[in-house]
Amino acid sequence: MDLAKRLLILLMILVLRAPLCAQDAPTSSLKGTSFAHWGYNRAWFTTSDIHFTGDDHAFTLHDVRAVDRPMPFGKAYFQPRNIWIPQYNYRAGHFFHERWSISLGLDHMKYVVQQGQTVSMEGHVDKAGPSRYTVEEGVRDVRITGDILTYEHTDGLNLLSVDLDHYEPLWGSTDDRFALRFYEGLHAGPVIPRTDVRLFGEGQNNRFNIAGFGAGAQVGFHFTFLRHFYLRNALKGGFITLPHVLTTGNAEDKASQHFWFLQHAIVLGGQFRIGGGGR
Repeated sequence: MDLAKRLLILLMILVLRAPLCAQDAPTSSLKGTSFAHWGYNRAWFTTSDIHFTGDDHAFTLHDVRAVDRPMPFGKAYFQPRNIWIPQYNYRAGHFFHERWSISLGLDHMKYVVQQGQTVSMEGHVDKAGPSRYTVEEGVRDVRITGDILTYEHTDGLNLLSVDLDHYEPLWGSTDDRFALRFYEGLHAGPVIPRTDVRLFGEGQNNRFNIAGFGAGAQVGFHFTFLRHFYLRNALKGGFITLPHVLTTGNAEDKASQHFWFLQHAIVLGGQFRIGGGGR
């Protein structure tokens, strides 16, 4: 059973065990509270045209498929030395209104171009190692293999975003210790990948680089338990454009692409009033 299923079952148990409220909405106030959370995600991406440029090449690979690379769920998730390995999310924010919050956080997704797929290649390669890679201007089908291209945002596809969310109260317990809210919002911010590329056998795991920008929307459920803790089940989607991706390590070489993404995340966090006044 994966992490998402485990946490969803836990959420259902907590809801069923909590005493039902005679009213339909939570009575506890969120205004003035601050929050922070950590969790994990899965991600999906649309196909993308990836354009490569350099001194001796300028070509586009059309409709390239890519997938994420989650770490299998297990005890490794609970070992501190592995904290930066899975596809994680962290965020901190503040409720400036009973139904509105603003937050800053990072969504660490992974993006891996699939090997073995056949795509259309348009453009030219003047010289790139062995002569079999030299092609004149034109369109042809190529099969992506390791000697032609490996391309991964696996350290990772990092979306650093400001999120603005609106909350709708759905349910609350009579003792004010449990509450369920639905939220929807918008996000935007820079994308800072560390891209591992081998193009015709040449490349490296590049440095972190502000390669572009992402924006979109999110919806989810915010379940508060024991007043100061919460679980979120969130669905986030949007558009990412990366006009400046580092590739081989040569200053002249770069790639560009854009695509849509969908992410499902489950996070665990805490919410408190900073400086006292806690409820």
